[in-house]
Amino acid sequence: MESLLRSVDERIQSVRLDADPQGGPFIVVDIGLSERVPLSQAGQGIYRLVAIFSEILGHQADVAFIDEIENGIHHTVLSKIWSGIAEVANRMNVQIFATTHSQECLEAAHEAFSKRADYDFRVIQLYRVGDKSGGRVLDRAHIEAAIAGDIELR
Repeated sequence: MESLLRSVDERIQSVRLDADPQGGPFIVVDIGLSERVPLSQAGQGIYRLVAIFSEILGHQADVAFIDEIENGIHHTVLSKIWSGIAEVANRMNVQIFATTHSQECLEAAHEAFSKRADYDFRVIQLYRVGDKSGGRVLDRAHIEAAIAGDIELR
């Protein structure tokens, strides 16, 4: 967990489970301050990643579904979040299906996966024509063309 979180936020030195006498266990994070801070104070992006990573690591899933992945995450850290998700997916050999309505989120995912040796990111675009619906899978070339042409992917 620590190395995965550190790949997203280099300030993270350690993650620990502490006990609160009144409230039970809670997670604290060492981000280089004089004291560890509760996970909830480390930022919404880190908090959300811990939740996602915990589910994947704890269940040792082959497939993980993340609904509206961008919720609660500031747009400026989306690329780092996607880098972390790509790393856990690679390390744990899990396939991630994530939904979003955010063009920024899709562009951040493309940016993150473009930096990896293996671009294993796809967009499944759903559409409706009349009363029929369909879908298509977009690979790297199609994603790049859509972004360059300012064509909405979401």
